[in-house]
Amino acid sequence: MTLKRWLSRSLLGVLAVSGFTLATTTAIAQTTDGLTIFGGVDSEFRLSYYIDNNERRSSDARYYLRVAGRKVTQEVLELQVNYPEEFEEEGGHFSKTRIELREGNGRGGATIDVDEIIVNEEANIFEIYPTEPIAANSSFVIVLHDVRNPNRYGNHFFLLDALYQGGPLREFVGVWPLEVSAE
Repeated sequence: MTLKRWLSRSLLGVLAVSGFTLATTTAIAQTTDGLTIFGGVDSEFRLSYYIDNNERRSSDARYYLRVAGRKVTQEVLELQVNYPEEFEEEGGHFSKTRIELREGNGRGGATIDVDEIIVNEEANIFEIYPTEPIAANSSFVIVLHDVRNPNRYGNHFFLLDALYQGGPLREFVGVWPLEVSAE
């Protein structure tokens, strides 16, 4: 048996014993907080997400940017999401008319009313102003509908800041390490 064949069988045996497959790892990255082996976003700052129609150049992708209640320590008055310049440079795009705020986990439940959503494409920021403050320890989901995915695969880090009740400045909440155009 050649060394190359022995290494291949050994690696497959280790993967089989550990229960990990490439498909399982990809699914975990898109549906949970994920698993970081080397580098990446620290687990305390990583936010979970899910993407529907996650294909290159898809114009009907939907991003579910989740925020667990444990990340929301006080009532939230404003949300600000920063997205990377590369997202739009690679052909990615979304519209403020198709951004929604929902209660709960997963893909979200009831819609949370918002007064205004401001998209500043020059600064790569969008801001969400809920009509009523989001209660402390409440999970919510920011849903981006009809997103046009970038032309090629990439990791795009969307950052979340929140203005809490009584706070003078927005505070960093976490990062969604989006794996976009993966399929």
